[in-house]
Amino acid sequence: MIASYRSSLLAALAATLPISAPGRVAPAGAEPAAPAFAAIVEIDVTGERPGPRMWKVSKGDHVLWVMGTLEPLPKRMTWRSKAVEDVLEQSQEVLPSRPAFGFSWNPIAALRLYWQWRGFQKNPDHATLQQTLPPALYARFSALRSKYAPHDKEMEDLRPMLAALRLFEKGIDASGLSFHHEVQNAVLRLAEHRRVRLHKMTLPIDDPRGLLKEIGQIPMQAQISCLETTVARLESDLSAMKARAAAWAVGDVDALRKLPLPDQQAACLAALSNSARFKDLNEKTSRAWMQGADEALAMNTSTLALKSIYELVESGGILERFRAKGYVVEGP
Repeated sequence: MIASYRSSLLAALAATLPISAPGRVAPAGAEPAAPAFAAIVEIDVTGERPGPRMWKVSKGDHVLWVMGTLEPLPKRMTWRSKAVEDVLEQSQEVLPSRPAFGFSWNPIAALRLYWQWRGFQKNPDHATLQQTLPPALYARFSALRSKYAPHDKEMEDLRPMLAALRLFEKGIDASGLSFHHEVQNAVLRLAEHRRVRLHKMTLPIDDPRGLLKEIGQIPMQAQISCLETTVARLESDLSAMKARAAAWAVGDVDALRKLPLPDQQAACLAALSNSARFKDLNEKTSRAWMQGADEALAMNTSTLALKSIYELVESGGILERFRAKGYVVEGP
């Protein structure tokens, strides 16, 4: 039971909000540039696929092999990469895409957090989304809810940010995509089978109730902006999401670089950043991964690392930060 409360809390944090990794952006509601990737959109990604080639980050004779991951991916796709398996055979460690969050639990604290989470999901004044959203935005939201989640009546009572999350997950699922493809988990299972150790990264959250309270105080207009960009993305970006998934599956990194992204992450992260504790946790999460990469390069002759592919290739992203540190970066 406690595990489900923990998952619910994390859903209110960075890991599971309906946001895509940063990259090229298009104005909210804009149609994606379909002609540039029309051929990719038609690909039905089934069967076994390798994903993109890895980047090689090196310091002397020490190498960090970085695999770019992507979500969502097609439900029917089976991922397997011989190159990743070969890297694991020679590696001493695997660096996951993000650290784990650590909590100190006792039964009373867990129960209090659960009831706080129950209250957090709905607007403090018990207003419905119809009463909260501008009429035009509510009409767009309602049309998408009727299309993707016609039986989900509880969505109407959620805070706008949480309604955005629920609606986005329903739309993704109806489109044949999934956020639960678990490419990382497949890699970690392969590593465990080969007895390759996992790089331990845990960020403690000393006061989860305080964090949830701060998030609950996010201004309504910021939450509405998050929901509005989520609605715009579902209206205009589903075919582009399929194109990104297809490009990732066949290893076409150039196509991924060119595919536009609506500015959904910026709006939702801006809303969450109204919480100083969340903003600090998000920054610590980013620093922890880079610190883990530095430590792995210093200690191991070979390490396999995982990270969102858009966090790797974006302007000012992780690959550029590696180069700025003096590492040699080679890859697709």
